Amino acid sequence: MSAGGELDAVDVLVVGGGPAGSTAAAVMAKAGLRVLLLEAGSHPRAHVGESLLPGIIPILAEIDALAEVEAAGFGRKTGSTLWGWGKTPRWDLWFHDSDAYEHAWLVERSRFDAILFNAARRAGAELRERAVARSLLWDGERLVGVTWEQEGVSRETRARLVIDATGQSMLLGRAKGRREEIGGLKHQAMWAHFTGCVGVPPPRHEQALFLAEADQWWWFFPIGGGRASVGVVQLDAGEARGAPRRDYDGLLAAVGELRPVLGPAATRVTPVRHERDWSYRISEVTGPGWIQIGDAAGFIDPVLSTGVLLALHSAWHAGRTAVAVLQGGADEAAARARYQAHHREMFGDLLRMVRFYYQQNLYRDDYFWESKRILLTRDTELKPQKAFVVLTSGLVQNLALDEVRDEATARQTARAEGLGRPLGEAPPERLGFVCVHLRERAAAPGQGDLYLLVEPRDPVAPALARTRNFDVGAIAPRHGNDPLRVPAFAPVIRGFVAAVQGLDAAAGTDLAAFWRESRVRLGTWLKEHVPENMELVRVFGE
Repeated sequence: MSAGGELDAVDVLVVGGGPAGSTAAAVMAKAGLRVLLLEAGSHPRAHVGESLLPGIIPILAEIDALAEVEAAGFGRKTGSTLWGWGKTPRWDLWFHDSDAYEHAWLVERSRFDAILFNAARRAGAELRERAVARSLLWDGERLVGVTWEQEGVSRETRARLVIDATGQSMLLGRAKGRREEIGGLKHQAMWAHFTGCVGVPPPRHEQALFLAEADQWWWFFPIGGGRASVGVVQLDAGEARGAPRRDYDGLLAAVGELRPVLGPAATRVTPVRHERDWSYRISEVTGPGWIQIGDAAGFIDPVLSTGVLLALHSAWHAGRTAVAVLQGGADEAAARARYQAHHREMFGDLLRMVRFYYQQNLYRDDYFWESKRILLTRDTELKPQKAFVVLTSGLVQNLALDEVRDEATARQTARAEGLGRPLGEAPPERLGFVCVHLRERAAAPGQGDLYLLVEPRDPVAPALARTRNFDVGAIAPRHGNDPLRVPAFAPVIRGFVAAVQGLDAAAGTDLAAFWRESRVRLGTWLKEHVPENMELVRVFGE
């Protein structure tokens, strides 16, 4: 019998309080499940993995952490700048080319992880720090709980479901011996934080910088608060690999291209930290009574910054799976099988791209085309460059994003199909959206419609483009609601986006005020730029 009988039994026991464990706990607790989270250490604590991807945005929103992340002062990440990566000397990846989100963040992980941990607490999960899991409790083949220790007191907690979020210590993975090494990616890293850095000049000052050398590559991340993370990943040399090369300061001093980025006042303000041998996967990430998430389910080399994305997405998926089974009566075996299959496929896509990415004898367009090949089974029409941006932004097989996108498309389609009134000479005092309805003149009825929408900014919903205050979207029901793929539509859509961006000049303007100030000029633009093969049907709003 454990001390503290109130913890003897819960709905879900989460072991590990990093980003994955905290996210899963928040998702489940918000849904009303009784959740206990055990964290062996305490927050805050330093961690590698500071470069985030936009694909985590809808998950942060769901656990009520997005606003706090946005307000934390982290560095904005608008994409990546690559020097010496392949045969194209310098090239860029911009998130806005994904037509979904414009930025993610470059974060100090100690503060970011603590934000997620506190989100789990606010959601209603029971949290225990310095609580170390000691052994697993089994009933035949089913995992039914763990024994754990806190401040010298041993406890036992049973649960209807156990989620392993123990990171690279892999509580379940080691117990079952299902860790599989990923050959060729057993790299090692050193990194530290600096102040006083100059950074990369605009417009790339908010980019994650990656600099490739013969047997290693460097990162430079402006993480906010005047700090930058500077790290080096030393590549796997196979059987010939020796001991870690520990002379971080000497290696950094020899990288001439980084000197102007660091600048003469750059000062290292943290110890040099080390990681190694971290690329692996778990062959089975779920079984009777248990699910593995985050690094406990596998980790891919950090070159594409997928670690936190995989952690949060697997946590979101596992949390939703638990809710469906424990509250909704879904069949556990079937639900876990879906989790296993999706995790394997998402992990496999990213692993394939990482392996290809390390072929540094290629040109930029070769990386784009490989992304296109990876996505062929799901999307045959994406251009190679956009396929690369979408894949490396964490927007592929992202179930949380799919859910948000479906909701946004349904809302926009309902508006586009005529919910609203014409916006005539007397603009309303309030506006929820503005919709411009265009139609191909030669198309059959209902077959050539294009709707251009302007809505107040929503940081969670994907958007074709974002202006200072608004989201701009486009709906074309005949074309799968992705009209940018239609050559006849693309120029007018891009032009409309540019027009709204040019007119939306003042911060804090609401949509009704914008329409009052800009409707005449926007109307003039439409008259001058709608192509002859299209007609302006009407402009309406709500």
